[in-house]
Amino acid sequence: MTTNKNIPFPVSTNFSSDLKSCLRKVERLSTCIKIANLINSELSIGKLLSSVMETTKKTFVADAVSLLLIDDKSGDLTFQIALGEVGDEIKEIFRLKKGQGIAGTVAITGIPLNLEDVYQHPKFSPENDKKTKYRTRAMLCVPLKVSGKIIGVIQVINKLTKPFVFSHEELEMLVTISSSVAVAIDTAKMHKIILQRETLERDLKLAREVQESFLPKELPMVETYRFAALNQPALEIGGDFYNFFKLPEDKLGIVLGDVSGKGISASLFMARLTSDLQYYTLLYPEPRDLLTQINKVLCERAKRGMFVTLIYMLLDTAGNNIQIANAGHVSPVYCNDGESQLLGHDNKKGLPLGILSDAQYEQETFELQENSSVTIYTDGVIEAKNTGGKLFDIKRLLKVIKMQPNDPDLIIKGIINSVDQFTLTEGRSDDLTLLVFTTN
Repeated sequence: MTTNKNIPFPVSTNFSSDLKSCLRKVERLSTCIKIANLINSELSIGKLLSSVMETTKKTFVADAVSLLLIDDKSGDLTFQIALGEVGDEIKEIFRLKKGQGIAGTVAITGIPLNLEDVYQHPKFSPENDKKTKYRTRAMLCVPLKVSGKIIGVIQVINKLTKPFVFSHEELEMLVTISSSVAVAIDTAKMHKIILQRETLERDLKLAREVQESFLPKELPMVETYRFAALNQPALEIGGDFYNFFKLPEDKLGIVLGDVSGKGISASLFMARLTSDLQYYTLLYPEPRDLLTQINKVLCERAKRGMFVTLIYMLLDTAGNNIQIANAGHVSPVYCNDGESQLLGHDNKKGLPLGILSDAQYEQETFELQENSSVTIYTDGVIEAKNTGGKLFDIKRLLKVIKMQPNDPDLIIKGIINSVDQFTLTEGRSDDLTLLVFTTN
């Protein structure tokens, strides 16, 4: 009998095992693709995380899943998503410090964990299991990282199929998913910030348009008088304002004020105040009476402590004099024959409008000489600072005004140039408003 030595011995190959392994890899890849599609199709953080975690829970055949993000202010881990039997309870009672518990540990170390029994881990605390009457057993916990920064963690809890623990391959898949989720969270946050910024810019533009609509479009045309005015908010919008009110008997009401604060609230406060003044100047011809009434109106509807400093002048263009009532505002400047001085006594100033409803206001009368000027301004002029922290102050303002020709436009130009030169490297941080009128 002969034997064929070239015939190999039969080799046993487990094709079934290889096929199962291949199918698991395909399934994991399909899951990652599905989650990637979810991420690419949704920019709402809430919807995005809910969809991703629902898919993760189903894919891992887990009893529960959770996602925690690090609070930027406190640094604590807070639950964003908790799906499972006691998910709602967990979200209500659970807030972790960095380093506390398994999630807190992963948030610090950045090392993914695959635990067959969490009770064997030294950092696990059973307190929350006791509160919720839930038994945590197996767990996957991986960090959420963006550009090397940990922003949170994902947990997958309690495998529902034998052998009731998670495999190393499942840990690797969760790490892959967490990378995509972390980038998506960061992208969604940036998208939200951009939308908020665009909304704010639209609101600011609208508020600025409202504010500008309440500033006079034209300067008064009065024989022997010339006027100029300038309003420059430090931000997109501000609380400074001015206006003119044509009144009977050759009178002209002139107002300039500064609402506390900046932004939209100050702008809208100013707009409504301008409307009030337009109405009440016809009812209260005396400046002191006008401010007393306006103060009562503002106190009745005062909100969040807003108030306004304001000067109201009643210009008698026939008699060449002005009556002034001052509600806590900086004193105007009068210039004649090359000499400049402040108009009004400090003891005649009243409180800013909108603070005390029973406040009383006084008025003073001043004659206007030929070739003289009156400059009204907000504190953004005299409180402008240089790099050394020094203020532009009243003395500089008086000096600048008396050096200018008796021309309202040139006076404003001279003041602005001086303030800009003074604050060259610092820039202006407050609204700046000027109103000048001169006599010929």
